Amino acid sequence: MKFHLQKDQLEDRELAVYLPDDYDGGEHRYPVVYVQDGGDLIDPEHSEALRAIRELTARGVLPGLIFVGIVPFDRDDEYTPFAAPNVFEPGRLFGGNAAQYASYLAHTLKPYVDSRYRTLPDARNTGIIGFSLGGLISVYTALLYPDVFGRVGSFSGSFWFPGFAEWIQRLPIRNAGQRLYINVGHAEGSERTNGQQWMVPNHGTIYRHLLQTGFTGRTASMTVYESDVHSFAKGVLYVPEAMKWLFCHS
Repeated sequence: MKFHLQKDQLEDRELAVYLPDDYDGGEHRYPVVYVQDGGDLIDPEHSEALRAIRELTARGVLPGLIFVGIVPFDRDDEYTPFAAPNVFEPGRLFGGNAAQYASYLAHTLKPYVDSRYRTLPDARNTGIIGFSLGGLISVYTALLYPDVFGRVGSFSGSFWFPGFAEWIQRLPIRNAGQRLYINVGHAEGSERTNGQQWMVPNHGTIYRHLLQTGFTGRTASMTVYESDVHSFAKGVLYVPEAMKWLFCHS
């Protein structure tokens, strides 16, 4: 299957834009999904997710989707909501500049994409997804900008991040018609002695809180799959089903 990949750039930010197979030569407009880490979740070099999604589209199960992969400058800085000790590189800090990055996505990148490509710009046709810290920043951004990002996917999101669950519990959650999909391995982080041991418990805490503050079982889904490690290969398997959950319901 041929994938229509277009490299793009907004100032110094590199973008990988995957267009639907029937994009050229038409006037149809499409929903857009913004993907962290350069689009790793749907990059054909890393997973079969895009192939499966295109097959669902060809069968009429899914609408055609534009995916915009966003290459980070420094994910430990841009994807983290608060400054905190870096558990991956002792002696360094997570930068805690998620608020600036989220504002960039909502106010700079999305308007650029909407002006350059044939998009459906409303929130119900705008998704944001990511894996690990990419899942964390996707949920963070969508909760800050519910009128911009109406379809949200987190795959093994780093919800262990110190203060994140507490931040969500303090945040006024406004029901803006969003749909949310999250997943996590059943024992991720269980053998860790640092903050990552809170990976699974925090997923449960956050999910239950959202169900009490505007989301319901019809608008928020949490999948717990068999895995005792933080696995991109396992988490990404759920991307096609997540797209169906997010975009095949009103």
